[in-house]
Amino acid sequence: MGDEDRPDVKRVRLTGARFDGGRLPIDSLSELQDYQKVVRIAAAAQWRSEHPGEELPAGFADAVSLTIEEINEGSADVFLAFEQQQEYVQYQAEAQDASDMVNSVIAAAYRDEEVPDLPLLSPEEDSLFFETLSHLGGTLTPEQSMEFYVDGPDAAPVMVTVETRKTAIVRLAKIDSFLQSPEETPSSKLQKDEQSLIGRITVLDADKMSYELTLPDGHKIRGHYRNAPALLEDFRKVLNSEEQGPLTRITGELQRKADGSIWRFWETRSLEQVEFDDTTWGARLAELAGLAPQWDGAAAAQVSSVSLDAAQLLLREIDATGNASPGIFPTEDGGVLLEWSSPAAVRSIEILEDGTFETFTITSDQQTGEHDSTGDLTVVVAFIRADEA
Repeated sequence: MGDEDRPDVKRVRLTGARFDGGRLPIDSLSELQDYQKVVRIAAAAQWRSEHPGEELPAGFADAVSLTIEEINEGSADVFLAFEQQQEYVQYQAEAQDASDMVNSVIAAAYRDEEVPDLPLLSPEEDSLFFETLSHLGGTLTPEQSMEFYVDGPDAAPVMVTVETRKTAIVRLAKIDSFLQSPEETPSSKLQKDEQSLIGRITVLDADKMSYELTLPDGHKIRGHYRNAPALLEDFRKVLNSEEQGPLTRITGELQRKADGSIWRFWETRSLEQVEFDDTTWGARLAELAGLAPQWDGAAAAQVSSVSLDAAQLLLREIDATGNASPGIFPTEDGGVLLEWSSPAAVRSIEILEDGTFETFTITSDQQTGEHDSTGDLTVVVAFIRADEA
């Protein structure tokens, strides 16, 4: 069906003789109701974390209502989607993010992975959330199974059976140790900062004013542009569902989980296509542009747009001199280092994250080298030209 290509469609497949021909027994509907219940819990917790001190809007639960769009034959192959009610469209982003959160927990519980941190849930929500999740598959008999397609309708599913539930329930019962302490406030659980990330726009939902950014390492994050609806046409220009589109720099309010991992762009300020020359060094700059914060596994900053742009200008100048190309490296502070190294000498230009420069030269017969700092691009060009043969 066409909905299989939609990222917001949820697929659940029940197998066994009881479900042959697409039959869905009434008592099996409780499985889908439990799924909807935990999605609603997660969506409400998320909304409260973003609106501390405010009451949950009337009708919020209706905005997080799932409907059966189709049941395919052969087994009860069920495709679910959120009801598209115009008066609640503003809450659809929370609904989708909440279902992603639920799917990540289901995947962890049934794939023997580390259960993700859920800092948004209050102690009461936590108890209800995991108790309800532990009910999934409760109507199954030994010859039956329930397949949750948590990574998309066409991806490999999570298998819920009588046997796999035994381990999953134990894992779900131990979740408490992963949660934040009750005294932490919602505002302290979500870290927010102004940030830029570079990747490719692979999904765009104009109705929900949301998109999906695929980072160079394959990691996917969601984003919203509800604060800037005029960006829609810019998004359409760079959209490519096959992940072959142009590199795009997204700037906005980036939310992180308590462990520092990237979650989503809550607000999007701007997007711009990132273009580097079709050269070996251009490809290298594209690699540096795609590095996420903490690319060294510690505290390294993301390479800044300013330093990348300046590096491209200097590398064009180097090409014009006919000199050997330098090594190109990211720096921990978010800059770019251009370095020529040989047994006779080492020369380098460090482009700092703010666009200023530091030049350095040392020869094999020197104890200390020559170091200079400048914000003047012409001075750096002169440094490059000084080595022109």
